[in-house]
Amino acid sequence: MAFVQVMEFEMEPAEAVRLLEQYAEEGKGITYARRAVLGLDRNRPGTVIQIIFFDSAEEAEMNNELEITQRGGEEFSARALEVKFTDVDVITDITI
Repeated sequence: MAFVQVMEFEMEPAEAVRLLEQYAEEGKGITYARRAVLGLDRNRPGTVIQIIFFDSAEEAEMNNELEITQRGGEEFSARALEVKFTDVDVITDITI
């Protein structure tokens, strides 16, 4: 079953983009993440929403154990204020 991790945090948008692009570049061929989307919450200024797509919750767990993820997480944690995680099992994915 596909799996999505949603993260909500406060950070300068340009910094969030930089960190995600850095992770994507360094993680090519290594990470289990399949896709990532960054957005800004229109109702909560300053809140960044990051959505990471995985093929399964198991692959998301394996991804968490990767050295690149650990290293990226440390840098991310040093820059982000409180982070809220939501783990989502995808029950359908429809392209319209």
